[in-house]
Amino acid sequence: MVSDKDDIQEVRSGDERRGKRPIDIAARRRRLILQRKFKEALGSHDVELFKEAIINDLGWMPGTPEYEKALTVWYAHHGRS
Repeated sequence: MVSDKDDIQEVRSGDERRGKRPIDIAARRRRLILQRKFKEALGSHDVELFKEAIINDLGWMPGTPEYEKALTVWYAHHGRS
């Protein structure tokens, strides 16, 4: 008789052979939340509020590549250099 663990392992092995990976729902949800927060912050017309939002909401600290790229996007979006 085949156990549930064996059945699960067999299905996973089959998926791996076909190149399918399990969907990480938690990672997808985090990415969507980050995207939404970034878009909300990008809509701010005050660069200081934007900086505060990306630090507090996204955890991107000054000096990190993410922070610098976010500022570049904000300035490009608002027509500033």
